[in-house]
Amino acid sequence: RSQAFPLELTLHPHPASKGRRPKFSMLPRSLQRACRAAACRARLPPAAVPGTWPQSASAVTSRASFATAASSASRPMETWEEVELHRPKTPTLEGYVRPAGAPEQSDITREQYHQFMLGKPMRYSVELRNFLMGIAVVSFCFAEFAFTIYKLKPDDLDWVDEERQRAAAAKARIEARIAAQEKKEQGQ
Repeated sequence: RSQAFPLELTLHPHPASKGRRPKFSMLPRSLQRACRAAACRARLPPAAVPGTWPQSASAVTSRASFATAASSASRPMETWEEVELHRPKTPTLEGYVRPAGAPEQSDITREQYHQFMLGKPMRYSVELRNFLMGIAVVSFCFAEFAFTIYKLKPDDLDWVDEERQRAAAAKARIEARIAAQEKKEQGQ
């Protein structure tokens, strides 16, 4: 069984190729052979051969009609052709008439409603509860940060001045030792 693809999915050369023979060099060799075999089997006109540039919109539509005619007459249908043949069509509401015995959606009893809702409906939705829980968690985190900063804040800043004075005294002692050691080395 050959690996034929729908004609719309084949490669088309640039329109500036001036009708030269199509090149399938971008495809694997097995697919090149399959494309050439499908074109020969269907005996399509030049505008519909895979790999050539269609000259007009009518060439594109004729290509599809030739493909269906050739596929049904001379060979079994490919998978893609069968899928396209049985693809469901979109229904329209034009001419729709409601059946005479069809029930109205709003005509249900309270028991049927509660049975459908699996009991009494919730007072607050899950989305609202999740949103409020998220707000509560984020607010709690910010409150913890603020409380930590408040607790760690010192009552007065006098200790900073005391530490500066101690650091200055220590620096003076170290410099005095260094100066004494340098004098001692120079005296020797």
